[in-house]
Amino acid sequence: MPRPFMRTWATAASTAMRDRIVYAGNFVASMMTYALFIFIFSRVWAGAYAHESTIAGYDRVTSVWYFIIAEVPSFGLGRYFWNLSRDMKSGQVAYLLARPYDFVGYHYAERFGGSLVDGLLIVVEGLVIGLVLVGPLPAVGGLVPELARGAFVVLSLLAAGTLNFFLQLALSLTAFWLEENDALYWIYQKLALVVGTLIPIEFLPDAARRIAVWTPFPYVSYAPARIAVAFSYGEALSLLGRQLVWIGIAIALARGVFVLGSRRLAVNGG
Repeated sequence: MPRPFMRTWATAASTAMRDRIVYAGNFVASMMTYALFIFIFSRVWAGAYAHESTIAGYDRVTSVWYFIIAEVPSFGLGRYFWNLSRDMKSGQVAYLLARPYDFVGYHYAERFGGSLVDGLLIVVEGLVIGLVLVGPLPAVGGLVPELARGAFVVLSLLAAGTLNFFLQLALSLTAFWLEENDALYWIYQKLALVVGTLIPIEFLPDAARRIAVWTPFPYVSYAPARIAVAFSYGEALSLLGRQLVWIGIAIALARGVFVLGSRRLAVNGG
């Protein structure tokens, strides 16, 4: 990667992070909604486990912690589509294309860099709420495995946020052709919720689970949550590897849609 591009991306990310910190009041609504969701689902799981000690290998404590971690990409690292799509529809994209930088890479650095502040706050909030509601995560034994679990969860969350960004970027870029592309995002969002966010994929029917693992949706939320509540080195490496594969696919998809869309913009004169 050329050094000037790296400096440009680092500047974009750091500027976005400073903006997030300056306007800290914008976090309040998201943090309140996240807390409310966790409380509601903790009550749901309390009812579900009233007569069952485990469901698909998860007990009440691990189910609550699973939901806490699985929602982090949505609340802290996952809200890109609306702003990106607005830039397309407003015509600002024509101005952005004239700038001397890689459009896809720059937007990743700016949007994802800024969301790291949101993600950190959501993670801290989730840890506090989880400790209050159900106590600590089940131990995996020893200091080294605990540190390894924490490191894998952080890496997996970063990978989940990155995958989320490029998938949403690809969807937003369909505004080159579609005046109203919101429906595409709603479909994406609902599939992501069902496949690994609201519930672990182990809760799905066998046929649905076998299909789900070949889609990107479990790797947006399921992967970091699964690593957190059922840590093993082998599964953690496997999940992180699959996330990286899907990130590569999502980057190629976003860049492909961008190239086709920008050509169309040039041909049509804006």
